[in-house]
Amino acid sequence: MATKEVSRPQEANKGAAEVHASYSVLRESEEGRQSMIALMQDPEASVRCWAAAHCLQWRPEAARRVLEALRDSHGPFSFDAEMTLDELDKGRLSFG
Repeated sequence: MATKEVSRPQEANKGAAEVHASYSVLRESEEGRQSMIALMQDPEASVRCWAAAHCLQWRPEAARRVLEALRDSHGPFSFDAEMTLDELDKGRLSFG
């Protein structure tokens, strides 16, 4: 039986805020940045997507490859990866 994904915007927004808070701390040290880079290889697509999006500023080629693979997988994070790459290519992605 297939499961239907239910949209929960409030939960998603809370999760995004938590990821951004973690990113804000990790980006401040080389050890933190290396930890984020390592997460681009995580088995979970959601973790790879978030990590790659945030690592575009340090490892753009590797991060792009991860995002392109996610985009092309047509999996649950393919749209997120596609939009991240689109915003990057249009020069509208910020790392603030």
